[in-house]
Amino acid sequence: MTLGTITHKGFVNTWECDENDHLNVQFYWRRFGDALQIFQHLSGQTRHAWKTRHVRYHSELRKSATTTVHSASVTENGAIVHQLLGTDGVSLSATAIDTFEVPVQPGASTLAIMPESARARSLPEDHILPVDADQKVHSKAGLLTHRSMVTPKECDEHGFLLDEGHIGRFSDAAGHLWHHLGVSYDWLADKGLGSVAVEMAATRHKPVKAGMMVEIVSWVETVREKTFSFRHQVSDMQTGEPLYSGAVTALMMDQTERRAVALPPDFAARLSELIGESE
Repeated sequence: MTLGTITHKGFVNTWECDENDHLNVQFYWRRFGDALQIFQHLSGQTRHAWKTRHVRYHSELRKSATTTVHSASVTENGAIVHQLLGTDGVSLSATAIDTFEVPVQPGASTLAIMPESARARSLPEDHILPVDADQKVHSKAGLLTHRSMVTPKECDEHGFLLDEGHIGRFSDAAGHLWHHLGVSYDWLADKGLGSVAVEMAATRHKPVKAGMMVEIVSWVETVREKTFSFRHQVSDMQTGEPLYSGAVTALMMDQTERRAVALPPDFAARLSELIGESE
């Protein structure tokens, strides 16, 4: 089922693609961020930011693909749902659910219930609550994976961090986590594999503005045959306050066949060890 209102049309540029030769997750979130604001405009709603966004990645987008986002409000839970379609205008590439502090009113296009393709599969649907990140590091279950300044070019006209700035940091932090787990880019390349996110969620706790110094602590939460899930917590380095939290389900992909493969036994054992340390 395709939703009724077109809220974004775009093109996958080469510079938006990552080491797996497909659209990086932050640029999916950029498209959903634009789509949300355009949908609110078309619906006559006040522009307001999501509290939690949940994204599922269904199929790859490669360079030179065209993209179209369709959006609708959902009366079931007062959310807004987006579908990102590929070049043929039919193939589903990703879905996003935006939920808010206060449920939204019906918009330009309205659904009674949430499409199954968008519902959470491996991650919780609820808001992600912050935890004691320092305790995670001290117990060695968590790892410091990112530190940076929030720059004006990453922010909107009011100085608030744009969606791709939130998720670009998750993407960078994930590289440090994978490396800490014994999986470097060279290791993956030697085996013809790539590290790929298939589901993500983020919850905002406090506004992130230009000039802030931020850091991320990451840790593993669950492991399955082909996937594992991990968490990110982003904090203000000056105050220690949590700014936003994320959850990611990832897998290893065969770069030739473009499909998921089972996690190597030694890697899965390392994940289970870290999960035990965090409990």
